[in-house]
Amino acid sequence: MLAKEQSVAFADNSPVALSIYRARRQMPHYHRNELEIILCLRGSIEIYSMHEKHVLHAGDIKEADTFDIHTVTATDEGTDALVASFHFDLTHPLFAGKGYDLLYYVCSSDGIDHARKPSLDKLRRVLWALLLEVLQGEEPKDRIFTLSANVLQILRDSFQYFNDINLDDTYSKDMQDRFEHIIAYMLENYAERITMGDICQMEHLNYNYLSQFFKTTSLKTFRAFLHEIRVYHSEHLLLCHAEMTVPEVGYACGFSDPKFFYREFKKRYGHTPHQHRIWYRNYNKLVSDDCIYSLEESRQELSSLIARFYADMVYDCVAT
Repeated sequence: MLAKEQSVAFADNSPVALSIYRARRQMPHYHRNELEIILCLRGSIEIYSMHEKHVLHAGDIKEADTFDIHTVTATDEGTDALVASFHFDLTHPLFAGKGYDLLYYVCSSDGIDHARKPSLDKLRRVLWALLLEVLQGEEPKDRIFTLSANVLQILRDSFQYFNDINLDDTYSKDMQDRFEHIIAYMLENYAERITMGDICQMEHLNYNYLSQFFKTTSLKTFRAFLHEIRVYHSEHLLLCHAEMTVPEVGYACGFSDPKFFYREFKKRYGHTPHQHRIWYRNYNKLVSDDCIYSLEESRQELSSLIARFYADMVYDCVAT
């Protein structure tokens, strides 16, 4: 096993759990039914998510979707990298049944475009406010519920995969809602034979209209989108089920030809499935557990960081 499932303990009736830790070199892991947002509080960290490297500095954010294999590492051994991870329970009544578990998000401070920077700043402010609320007491409070709902709504409004691949901003909110349904259907059925005709029938869309929609995205075609979803799921099988051969992984994800699976995987990750396993096997030789802090242990230090954040925010507002 090159990556593992990691569970988080949620307090009774709370939609969010908070972990405070000094980053070292995490083992690659994923969360089932949980969406994680990583906030770098101090220092700098490297995050590998879907094998993409992200470098975060103090105040930066990176989301990890449910089932995303990811890891957090201090940029330099011995550095004081303090991190807060917010885990949102997607099975909680606050989120359940709203489709959050079947959506892709693309949200990282080191790759944000200018148009979405205000949304990122808003998300950062809400996370700091949520951090403050959690620090003030163990029991879930109304404000914690409100802020948690705000976090996921901001992600849904501004950082969906639809926003990231859509190069034509003339598409309406209705098309974004349809795209949500398409993603949800394909995530649930990616291992089966899926055609664009199936999608058109399901969504009552004109075939040419949907084809034109994909042409105006960075993906260009429906098949490219389907292959990306299948390759995404193949990483989970490759790293969590080492007993499976590479062709078996490809077949399980809907690829009928192992050579085609190899080609699509390499297109996405830059190397073959075999090399992917080797990379993570070498990475795991140096894994070191994070130094986890209780809220009591970190309350004073975090309160100081929060006060500094709000002071900087006020200064920025005055300066602009």
